[in-house]
Amino acid sequence: MAVIKKIYTFFEDFTSSLFFIVGLLLMFYEVIMRYIFNNPTSWINETASIIVVWGILLGLSVALRDNHHIAVDIFYTLLPKKIQKAVDIFANIVGMGFCIFLVYYGAELVLHNFESGQVTMDTRTPYWIYYLVLPISGFMFLIRFIERLKKVINNESIEGGH
Repeated sequence: MAVIKKIYTFFEDFTSSLFFIVGLLLMFYEVIMRYIFNNPTSWINETASIIVVWGILLGLSVALRDNHHIAVDIFYTLLPKKIQKAVDIFANIVGMGFCIFLVYYGAELVLHNFESGQVTMDTRTPYWIYYLVLPISGFMFLIRFIERLKKVINNESIEGGH
């Protein structure tokens, strides 16, 4: 199980970083082409934006894993430990509900766009490819919420926070 967890963690880190860095490099390339060579491209803005969005959405599970999501815990820290545990359980269940919503309706959006055959103006890329990140990201995020809920229930510490 530890090997699978390491592989999955590497996959999360690698994919989110790869998409984000490639998107930023494409944006940098477009700036160079536009302002130095006065030869802007027609496809980079659309492509780079989508690639960066993919990187960010795939990085949601990385941020949750490393406890880097924004948390307002001024009142949380004042609560007794049993209430904190109940709040953590509730928060993780709500997070899991959001992830299930994202997977379900993201998949519906992908299927709708796949069936409609719509493509983008600049690159003629099918829209369903752009939306495919929603159910993928939701599923990856769900895995991390399940992991956190298990840790809360088993009274294990969550790295980097409560």
